[in-house]
Amino acid sequence: MKSQKVTHHSEGRCLGVIDIENLVGGSDQVCPRKCKALWNFLEKQFGHLPIMWVAATGVQARRKHVGLPFDFPGVRFLVRAGVDGADMCLSEVLASEPASHRSARIIIVGGDGRTVPAATDLKAKGCSIIVVGIRGTISRKLLDLADEVHYYSPYAQVNGNNPQGGI
Repeated sequence: MKSQKVTHHSEGRCLGVIDIENLVGGSDQVCPRKCKALWNFLEKQFGHLPIMWVAATGVQARRKHVGLPFDFPGVRFLVRAGVDGADMCLSEVLASEPASHRSARIIIVGGDGRTVPAATDLKAKGCSIIVVGIRGTISRKLLDLADEVHYYSPYAQVNGNNPQGGI
């Protein structure tokens, strides 16, 4: 008899992490129009799932757009200084947040390779990894790890050309 992997995942539960600057084009591009377009895309794609969302950005983006947390309702919002501050925040959330180890699915919105070690560990523990990012900007290692990939097109979303965000 084969032994089965024991997990403590709640079947429908998801944890999602959002690297805002990665999907809007950098800290100087953070604005209400782009942030709302990103949130609308995520709601269309994943709004039917029970998700605990955590978003991160750098200090400069937060200063530039003081209403930033309001563009992502119900999302836990983190800010960290430094070139890769937001990336490090999200990697730490994936590695140490109790919800990540109890979730059946992990949604990584961004594409930075910094999340690969934590995502690899979670996948080894039985989590499904879903990646959302801009085509051509997602880390190859993250793409190889992903069970599912959704491509986001900021231009299409903001201008309403393609409500599905590109393929």
